[in-house]
Amino acid sequence: MPNIRIELIVAIDGLILAVYYSPRPCYQFSIIDEFNMVYEFDDVFYSAEAAETEGRAAIKTASW
Repeated sequence: MPNIRIELIVAIDGLILAVYYSPRPCYQFSIIDEFNMVYEFDDVFYSAEAAETEGRAAIKTASW
C-alpha cells in the first residue's frame, strides 16, 4: 500500500477538506461531505499551501 502523509484536515461549512502528500510525489486534496462521500481531485500541487488554497476554492464554488 502506498504511503501518504496527511498535511491538513479542516472542517469548512460542514465539509471536510483533507490535504495530503501522495506517492506521485505531490500534494493533493480530497473533500468529504456530510454523507461520508469522498471526492477525489486529479489536480497535483507542489506545496501543501497551494493544495489547501485550491481545496478551499473548490468548497466555495461548488454547489454541495
